[in-house]
Amino acid sequence: MQDGNFRVDGLAGLSGEGISQFAAEVVTRLVGRGAASAVTLREPLLARFYAAVRSHDPMAFEAFKPDLRRARVSFEVLADVYIPEVARRLGQDWEADRVSFAEVTIGTARLQAILRDIGANWQADGRIGQGRASILLVVPTGEQHSLGALVAAGWLRRKGISVCLRMGLQPAEAGDLLAARRFDAAMISVACHERLELCAKLVKTLKDASQNTLRVAVGGAIVGQGGELATIPEADIVTNDLSEAVEVLGLLRMRASTAGIT
Repeated sequence: MQDGNFRVDGLAGLSGEGISQFAAEVVTRLVGRGAASAVTLREPLLARFYAAVRSHDPMAFEAFKPDLRRARVSFEVLADVYIPEVARRLGQDWEADRVSFAEVTIGTARLQAILRDIGANWQADGRIGQGRASILLVVPTGEQHSLGALVAAGWLRRKGISVCLRMGLQPAEAGDLLAARRFDAAMISVACHERLELCAKLVKTLKDASQNTLRVAVGGAIVGQGGELATIPEADIVTNDLSEAVEVLGLLRMRASTAGIT
């Protein structure tokens, strides 16, 4: 594992909001079944990571970093497998009243800070040249979660896909964004039933603004809750498997075609 300079800044990136949706959001692993099945989680290492994330000691993760290096856990595996699993367990323990509000807040903020730090160079967005598909990744307004979207954005960027992440996006803003920028596809993350109607409006706006050419995927914690996703009939796919979504949206095929690869 390469040595990175991790910066964990207390509650940066969360500010206490979103805890009411946290347990519902983290139980959904947005990186798809493929990444998880390819790596065997090491339970002792995972337990130490979980303890470091929950700790009130701001240096706990720094002390844990040598364990990750010795275990040769890459940044990619940390982002795609270990962080989602720690988040899932943190959510489970919160629902079961085994962890406090403060521990959930601190733990979520640390996971987000770690993701931002290790993903600093995963920026397909800023590279010059042809051959990259682009995607609009949306967390609708009123949805108070971001960890899953950050995991998804990092995964997509490592695939060479340019990601425009928009938090709290309204349908009207989505229409304006499409008028100003071109995207090959869009993904929307939804965690709660109350936002289904808004999600449906977003999908319709994206379809209308693109004259029905933009393919749209819907995912998020709501998918695993038996939500009435049939109320979003215009979505091209509803899934929490990013690999499947990317395939249906044709993003990797677009990338190969644009680059002249057959």
